Amino acid sequence: MSLSRIPSASNRCTVAFLGLVLIFLVQSSTARAQIQIGTLKGAVTDQAGALVPGAGLTLDNPLTGFHSAATTTRQGDFIFEYIPFNSYSLSVSIAGFQPFTQRVRVNSNIPVIVDIKLSIAGASESVNIQANEALVRPDLSGTETTVDESFINRLPGAAQSSKLQSVVATTPGWRTENDGLLHIRGVDDGILYVIDGIPVTDRLDVLSGNSYDTEAIRSLNVMTGNIPAEFGGRSGAVVNIQSKSIVGMRPKGSLSFGGGSFQSREVNATIGKSFGKKIGFLVTTSGTRSDRFIDPVDPRNFNNRGGALRLNLRSDWHPTTNDVLLFTISTNGTDFHITNTLEQEVAGQRQRQELRDDSESVRWQHVWSSSTVTDFAYYRQSYGSSLFGSPFDTPLYANQNRWDVRQGVIAGLTRSLHGHTLKAGFEVSRLSLREFFNFGVTDIAAAEEREISDAALEFDRDHPFVFRDRRIRGQFSGYIEDTFSLLKNLTINAGLRYDHSSLLASEQQLSPRVGAVYYIQKTRTAVRGSFNRLYSPPQIENLLLSSSEQARRLSPFASAAGGGGESVIPERVSAYEIGFAQDAFGLFRVDGAYWYRSFRNVDDPNVFFNTTLIFPNSVARGFARGVDVRVDVPERRGWSGYLSYGNARILQTGPINGGLFLTNDFLEIGPGSRFIPDQDERNAASSGVTYNLRSRGLWASLVGRYESGVPLEVEEDQLQALRALPGANLVNFERGRVKPWSVFDFSAGWDIFREKRVGMQAQFDVQNIANKKFVYNFGNPFSGTHFGHQRLWGGRIKFVFR
Repeated sequence: MSLSRIPSASNRCTVAFLGLVLIFLVQSSTARAQIQIGTLKGAVTDQAGALVPGAGLTLDNPLTGFHSAATTTRQGDFIFEYIPFNSYSLSVSIAGFQPFTQRVRVNSNIPVIVDIKLSIAGASESVNIQANEALVRPDLSGTETTVDESFINRLPGAAQSSKLQSVVATTPGWRTENDGLLHIRGVDDGILYVIDGIPVTDRLDVLSGNSYDTEAIRSLNVMTGNIPAEFGGRSGAVVNIQSKSIVGMRPKGSLSFGGGSFQSREVNATIGKSFGKKIGFLVTTSGTRSDRFIDPVDPRNFNNRGGALRLNLRSDWHPTTNDVLLFTISTNGTDFHITNTLEQEVAGQRQRQELRDDSESVRWQHVWSSSTVTDFAYYRQSYGSSLFGSPFDTPLYANQNRWDVRQGVIAGLTRSLHGHTLKAGFEVSRLSLREFFNFGVTDIAAAEEREISDAALEFDRDHPFVFRDRRIRGQFSGYIEDTFSLLKNLTINAGLRYDHSSLLASEQQLSPRVGAVYYIQKTRTAVRGSFNRLYSPPQIENLLLSSSEQARRLSPFASAAGGGGESVIPERVSAYEIGFAQDAFGLFRVDGAYWYRSFRNVDDPNVFFNTTLIFPNSVARGFARGVDVRVDVPERRGWSGYLSYGNARILQTGPINGGLFLTNDFLEIGPGSRFIPDQDERNAASSGVTYNLRSRGLWASLVGRYESGVPLEVEEDQLQALRALPGANLVNFERGRVKPWSVFDFSAGWDIFREKRVGMQAQFDVQNIANKKFVYNFGNPFSGTHFGHQRLWGGRIKFVFR
């Protein structure tokens, strides 16, 4: 039951939680918010304790491909900054001393300090721990996958600046949809992106906003099981992105040009300069253009062209050895035409959409001691979307102007105390929503053929449907968390999160999060289990209209008895997981998990009538269960690879609330009606093999993706009409699902020359090598029809300046 519906209990819970947070902060003076800046530092000495300057150090993770190098200063010390939380192999080498390798683990903001003693060459004593012991993290109590920039750069596919979702989809459990939309563990694109510690709960895809430029990514971490209490706002997964930094490095830059099928072209540029070890600036910019900008609704790709411009600026300032300040500015714009059906193309329809967004943030981390760190951040994010109709739109026209602004403050502290890593923090945000939308029927006969409802037929060009509204609302969240070892090799992560949102209705929830992992050192096996309560406020894109009385009058799910069509309220999830990770003695790692989730108010948006506009709606109840498996093979003799697989089943129960529905071609979904949603895809797999000939600067990758097909989700009497549509041969009407499809891509690259100051790289891609025809969805009343891409060719030349 919602806490907000029991006022007295709600107030007591709120006061109790805030009291716990206050006591914790006063007593421990520590905690941590979402800002994750891993640091490894120390000193290198000889057996006599004398400092060793000029020693070369490398930090590596054999699974992710992470590699970083450093050299000890004249004082014999070293530092690695901005390290993704993970396990690593730290190696030291210098003439006259034995090589040294040690395993280190970075799992919090607190700096890890390692003091290294080197043995004289030929001495009998040395320390050398093999790097393959890092294949399994003995402290990891959830499902996580870390992806390094080396993997991102070699992944075949779309332009570097717009393939973030393609990278995420290589990790286990994900189902893909058109235009980069993703589904995970029964959740429709419910991804929390955390970019350099700043949470982004808004959608980052071509339909709603501008995807983050992968050229700016140093690494990303995908969490789908046992999400820590510090993360909230979305219930599907957390994608933690760490962008590149230049501070303390030599000036560098790059310029690349790319092109391919459908007259696709792209330009990327980066430039960075560091002023000593205290200040650094890095600018990343890109521009793309294509005549197949989004996945079309007809295989003939009518009226489909668009482009995007992106600019990101990151500045690092280290005023003292204990302080780090990060400043970021981002501004992006996308213009594209919305693809047509054959009837719309013949009529001359030319709808187009413009997306604009910008964000600014400042973050400050202060290290008080070797066990205490504080963090503070301020951010502002704004998103705008405009849809422009055209004179010959059919069977209806539509216009939209939407602008959302989110501002927030994040604060937190972290402390390591007697074997405990204690964390606490809070986030306060303010949202400003402004929406305008109108539509009108232009061709009654065509509208009736498309089963547009009688209620929607009442609106035409002379008497259009018009909606205009604006609201200002606030949100608050806070958490406390502890990670500790209860017994030897048993690690516990336990936390409590509180969320309050007032987007349309005042709602709140206390969410316990607990996970445990037991590591069997003899067999290198980690066994884990977790329980999470998750809370997700509605998506804010077109939320005011979706929850309005005007939308309710058009909803086919509304009834006088209140059986559907009500306002969209937050999604609440109970998530369970049991799993294991196995290190096969350095040869490969296997990670598997069984998961189960039960939902209330399932967030499941619908797409507005062949456009790209998304309107949030929710389903009363649901459950999802499945199995996710990941196999990683670290590089050996140049070869490396991975395999991700997911099996899932999803079932939901009506009624449906919110959304904007104009047609009657829906299943009869009322209170208590059980149905299979359009994201129920039973099997999905992704795999890849890479060969890297480092001595010649050559590499090649072959990746593949398989998906078993989504359901049609229409009544049987409507199947005959679907059989006559283009692409019907890609559907199995007996099963009521899209036919299974598999696509293989190939990419190869060559470092043509690698001089000290200038380097030149070339890359060649072939997507969908077999030219396999496939469709993401077909005739679905919630998401429509969208066709996958045919064989695509592409290439790029990149110049690197150091």
